[in-house]
Amino acid sequence: MSNFDVKNYEGTKAFLIARVSDPRQTDALPAQELQLNNYAEQLKVAATSELYKFDETAFKEDRQKFQKIVQTISDYPKFCIVVFDKIDRFTRDASSDVVQILKYLVRQGKVELHFPSDNLVYHKNSPASDKTRLGMGMVFGEYYSSAISDNVKRKILHKLSVGEFPGKSPVGYKNVKYEVSGKEEKNIVPDQSRRGYIEKAYELRLDGKSFRTIAKILKEDGLRSNTKKQGIVGQNQIETMLKNPFYYGVMRYDGKLYPHRYEPIIDRHTFDKVQAVNEERNNDKTKTSTREVYTFSGVVRCATCGCSYSSYTKKGHVYLRCTKAKPEVPCNQPPVSEAQLLPQVDAVLQQLNINEGIVNQVIDILKSEHDNVQLFYQNAISETRKEAQRIEQKMATLYEDRLDGRITAIDYDKYAKKYNDEKTELERKLVEFTKNDKTFVVTSSYLLQLASKAKLVFDSSQPAKKNKILKMLLANCTLDQKRLQLNLLKPFSALVLATKSSNWLRQLGSNQRPNR
Repeated sequence: MSNFDVKNYEGTKAFLIARVSDPRQTDALPAQELQLNNYAEQLKVAATSELYKFDETAFKEDRQKFQKIVQTISDYPKFCIVVFDKIDRFTRDASSDVVQILKYLVRQGKVELHFPSDNLVYHKNSPASDKTRLGMGMVFGEYYSSAISDNVKRKILHKLSVGEFPGKSPVGYKNVKYEVSGKEEKNIVPDQSRRGYIEKAYELRLDGKSFRTIAKILKEDGLRSNTKKQGIVGQNQIETMLKNPFYYGVMRYDGKLYPHRYEPIIDRHTFDKVQAVNEERNNDKTKTSTREVYTFSGVVRCATCGCSYSSYTKKGHVYLRCTKAKPEVPCNQPPVSEAQLLPQVDAVLQQLNINEGIVNQVIDILKSEHDNVQLFYQNAISETRKEAQRIEQKMATLYEDRLDGRITAIDYDKYAKKYNDEKTELERKLVEFTKNDKTFVVTSSYLLQLASKAKLVFDSSQPAKKNKILKMLLANCTLDQKRLQLNLLKPFSALVLATKSSNWLRQLGSNQRPNR
């Protein structure tokens, strides 16, 4: 080490810096520390040295700490030396700002850079050969760092292509490790202690609740995050949760979507409906679910100006008044009490009073017709699954072509997106086909049973539930001089017409079967 003996450093301030940025080098940190301390003893600067260790594989904050120590070196008023074990410890992660600051301090004569394992001291009077060695060491260090980054990206791309999520799972799931034949395996599974909260969050959103209200409700119910500290799940996290496709089977990574292999918590249909709610509320910033819901909230509009009616409570009674949001349209519609309107609703609901025996007969017929289409759905499910498997094989081949350089990254992204979109659509169809062995009967039965008990359910419900029933039954309703114009939606209007006919059962279809 003749290079190190050209100057007496005794009493000189020394900054000893040990760094690792690759997980495979974490074990090398103690060795670096030992080497740096021995070197400080050799230069007789141990008493005036400060050692800084940075395990940048574990904490992002350590990169910021390194920048702070460089600032400390820059602010040091006297000459000092900065010691790295090797050149690549100085230039790792291509932190050009830090490198340029230290090289500038060297040119000013304030700092010397020492690299014991590379047998190099870099100072303001270094010969061209030493400058070249430093430059080459920096180039190789940056190349090594970039190569590691490329390997990590390839590994992540492979994980994504086979449906593995390369990160921490969202709330509602948990990362697990287990051993198979002596080898550690990793997986992501639903967190049974939090899964119910996710399902409830989506249900609350479909009910029109705001992100803030959902966060408050789930906090009171006991939801906590899946981080180490298990903190409160706030409004922003709820919004992220309700926009995250991971819960129905698709992971978002680096702005792109990939199908994953983990068990979904919700179905695609529910997710899409929630996104529609998100979009609707985003377009109407005035909406809020924290306000009181009245029976006629959002149900009727003014027959004169077309504006909505708002409900309010005065002296214990509920009233409705036109918002008159269009000042350019003269409107003289008077306020009206809710009590005056409810009998008018009852009159419409009574028209839906279908005999229970008729309801049961119709449901039996629907079930019989339903049985005849089961073979279609079974075949459709089988063909859809086969097509999904063919797409998975195409994606695997595409990935191999990318690794072998037979296609470019741009082409890979283009075809990968195409196949992912096709697979997502097939998965949506599969869910629908799987559901459709029940959906038709359930929907039809529900409509008939609701029609037969609509008035009873309505009269016994709270205002919020009454509001839901009206929105389910009615559309384009107006209020004119305290008189309601109520329009039943098609399924229910058809039932009303059918009840006025004595032979309506025979009109359900030409291929009916008798009850057995």
